[in-house]
Amino acid sequence: MCTNYRFSLSEETCNTSIKNKTEVSIQPDPLELTVTPSDISVILKWKKYDGLTYTIGCNRTDEGTAIVLLSTTGKDEGTATVKNLTPFTDYLCYVTPYHDNVSCTTINQTVKTTCGYPVQPTILKRTVGKHSVSIKWSLPENKNGNFAFEIKCPDKENFNDTHDISNYTCTDIKYNEKYDIQLLAYNKCENKKFKGPPVNVTVPVNKPETFTIQMPQNNEIIISCTYSKQESEYWYSSRITKPDKTEWMKQATCTFIYKNLYYNTDYEFEVVRVNNTLVISEHATIQKTTKYNDKALIGFLAFLIVLTSLALAFVVYKIYLLQKKNSDSSDESVELIGRDEDKQLLNVEPIPADMLLDTFRRKIADEGRLFLSEFQSIPRVFSKCATKEARKNCNQSKNRYVDILPYDYNRAILSPINGEAGSEYINASFIDGYKEPKKYIAAQGPKDETMADFWRMIWEQQSSIIVMVTRCEEGNRNKCAQYWPTMVNETKNLHEFDVKLNEENRYPDYIIRKLTIKKLFTSCSAQIIKENMNNSERVVTHIQFTSWPDHGVPDDPQLLLKLRRRVNSFNNVFSGPIVVHCSAGVGRTGTYIGIDAMIEGLEAEDCVDVYGYVVRLRRQRCLMVQVEAQYILIHQALLEHYKFGETELALSELHSSLNTLKARDPPTEPSLLEAEFQRLPKPRNFQSVGQHEDNTNKNRYSTVVPYDYNRVLIKLEDEMSQDTDHEEDTEDSSDEESDDEDSTKYINASYINGYWSKRSLIAAQGPLPNTIEDFWHMIFQKKAKVIVMLTDCKEGDKDYCASYWGDEKTLYGEIEVEVTDCNKASGYTVRAIEIRHTKGKETRKIYQYYYHMWSGLDLPEGSQELVAMIKSIKQKIPSKSAHDNSKQDKNVPLVVHCNDGATRTGIFCALWNLMNSAETEGVVDVFQTVKALRKQRPGLLTSFEHYMFLYDVIANTFPVQNGKVKSSSAQAEDTIEVVNEQQAEQAGMKEQPEDNQPGKQEPVKSSPADASPDSAEQKKESEESK
Repeated sequence: MCTNYRFSLSEETCNTSIKNKTEVSIQPDPLELTVTPSDISVILKWKKYDGLTYTIGCNRTDEGTAIVLLSTTGKDEGTATVKNLTPFTDYLCYVTPYHDNVSCTTINQTVKTTCGYPVQPTILKRTVGKHSVSIKWSLPENKNGNFAFEIKCPDKENFNDTHDISNYTCTDIKYNEKYDIQLLAYNKCENKKFKGPPVNVTVPVNKPETFTIQMPQNNEIIISCTYSKQESEYWYSSRITKPDKTEWMKQATCTFIYKNLYYNTDYEFEVVRVNNTLVISEHATIQKTTKYNDKALIGFLAFLIVLTSLALAFVVYKIYLLQKKNSDSSDESVELIGRDEDKQLLNVEPIPADMLLDTFRRKIADEGRLFLSEFQSIPRVFSKCATKEARKNCNQSKNRYVDILPYDYNRAILSPINGEAGSEYINASFIDGYKEPKKYIAAQGPKDETMADFWRMIWEQQSSIIVMVTRCEEGNRNKCAQYWPTMVNETKNLHEFDVKLNEENRYPDYIIRKLTIKKLFTSCSAQIIKENMNNSERVVTHIQFTSWPDHGVPDDPQLLLKLRRRVNSFNNVFSGPIVVHCSAGVGRTGTYIGIDAMIEGLEAEDCVDVYGYVVRLRRQRCLMVQVEAQYILIHQALLEHYKFGETELALSELHSSLNTLKARDPPTEPSLLEAEFQRLPKPRNFQSVGQHEDNTNKNRYSTVVPYDYNRVLIKLEDEMSQDTDHEEDTEDSSDEESDDEDSTKYINASYINGYWSKRSLIAAQGPLPNTIEDFWHMIFQKKAKVIVMLTDCKEGDKDYCASYWGDEKTLYGEIEVEVTDCNKASGYTVRAIEIRHTKGKETRKIYQYYYHMWSGLDLPEGSQELVAMIKSIKQKIPSKSAHDNSKQDKNVPLVVHCNDGATRTGIFCALWNLMNSAETEGVVDVFQTVKALRKQRPGLLTSFEHYMFLYDVIANTFPVQNGKVKSSSAQAEDTIEVVNEQQAEQAGMKEQPEDNQPGKQEPVKSSPADASPDSAEQKKESEESK
């Protein structure tokens, strides 16, 4: 027993008596500790002694983490359970007895917890081949035992054991089947497997490919596709869109024969793979046009030859009667007995605003099957709505497409001209808005022969806004006639109207034109002319959206939201309907109208019924919102608007709005600006190439690795040398879509979209000693003219960038580099560098702008020097309009780097785009600019201080006084006037000054050092360019 005993000793003599007392502790017998482990706990047992307390605990042997329990006194055997341990981990467990707070001998024992259940793996990537499927997954940090995976491939009975790997390939599988691959993590201990739940990977079915189109006859089309033996078990289904209806055909083989089609007619075919009547693959779309009816023409000529001259009069008379009969009967609409379209509609509930995100995720899952189901249930054409007027002979030539015709009941009707047949017809339909009847007119793109009718409709409906959602030509196909004059020919005469172009402002995604339409009166009555003199002219705003791709829909719904803001800024409640047109006046037109109306409904009712409104659109014009992608785009735009709102600010309102955004009310709550920053999404994307083991030594930081989709590709040296002899004949372009990744090598750099064009900037890390050669190859191949360096080579004791230039001529791989001049400005240094490929004769001049007011700081010392440097760079790289088709200097990227190519580089790229927007449009949208940049490279603008810095720099660069934005340069006279667009329209504002035209930079007066490191060379270059 560990107990204190008291003993007394005495010694006595005749004269004295001595007594001593002492206390002695006696140790107990051994505790006989027994430890029983499980996966997350251990049970300790020991022999107890009366009068003692105990401390029990377990410590991890690798980390020293302790878990301690306290026990009370007791008798018999002691038991304690130590919980919350980590499976498959070594612990040192102990028991220490105490008596009167004095510890006795501690007994301990080392034990290892048993295996536990593994953590479920996360699927990172899947790659589908014709006869194989590869998956890649993440390995957990805590494996909880002898960790391994079981993976079950399709059509296999057993699982294959895999060990500490993160990828697997299933082979010998059927092509074009929906597969479920089961991935199961387990721990094997003591002949027992602890299995976690399986992870299923579903592999989609590929759409049919490699089509062959044959035309045995001019009105017969045979469509077939090749397929392998493994694919023969599928059925194939094809849908053809005819002028009057849509038909489906199902075949056991991928061969479809369509006979008796209309001559000289455009047809669209959709082919899918099906299984048990269910669509299991994406649609493959084919378009084909039938030929003229040459047999009928030959028969008619033969008929004329056979007839004798005696019967000629009789024949002519009969033909006349027959033509008259056909003309009369053609005005009658042949109505086929069809199905009731209303019965196929679904009951889709309106979506509350706070459920938009969840609803979108649910419907887009599984390749968007719910969206597809909804969209396909909406009839393409409501056959009960007659189209007699559009089918008349006198009107058929006015229709751009034979199968897209306005319904009679709501078509836009023109005033008839002197009883001329068909003079009141135009292919356009009235469309209801969210609450307002006939808010829009959806029209086809005017043809050459219908331009006058189009302007007559604008005049008669008193429309003041035209929204054009197409280009005149796309993919070498005519989409719309140019029905307005050019700046060269400012006036266009169209019968009874003169159309004049007053001004034309070009922006990256749209063009705004101010037009004046003047009605010409041909009557000789002076009274009529006098009465109409004051109403003979009207101003029309023409907004043309130019960023809709030839195929598909815009990647970013924000583009259409921005277009909507521009249109609404010009809208006048006293004007007539907004005229919206594309080519056919149904697909893109319906999409824009759907977005505009549904946002209005969302703001009014806090919920939205997209499905119901698209059905309503189809009842007013066939095929409105023509494809599923457009239907999904409407939902994306609504979700974007609801989540992020409108964050664009006019420069004239920036200063007052910024004070409101920064204010804290109450002080304990975050400001509106902080809340805005917190709403920024955190995008994720694949970084497999940069994280590959062959490339990790080329990354300065493992946290900043370019995304796969927009990383910069540089050609291998042998590939590059083959192109060197033809450099002068090639475009100055940085487009890498045609590059084969097998013939390229990796560099830590990403393409960044600029304000005027995509991929106009390159964000790169500071070169490492082993990547300087790759860096110069990138500069040479991408034909870059300016490099922006935002870091010192070394800051403090940290290496931020290798010195990739020398004092003398230096060879980096096959690129010869020589610094020819160096000049300093306030806050930055400009170096002139000449580079040359050793296998070529051409020498190029590169300007390096080295900003040296950021060293060791989170933000630069002052914004004025940074802004001045940006303006100087713009003189080296003139802004290129998004609509400029010239090859010279097209898409020549500006290369920007700091240490990681993200922290300081992100601020520079944001300022570059924001200043372009401010100078061109007089507005900035910091939120959307930062949001777009963060999608393109990790690590960009992650700090609120950086976010607020952008607002402050723009506000300081463009000070406001009396409604005008004063230029921050030394030229006090260079100002940008900011006016209300609606007031400008009502006041009939004339053409803006030439120096404020988009795409033109205001001259910046600066010192010679600011403009160029070599004034003599600059002058020489200027003379050569002339």
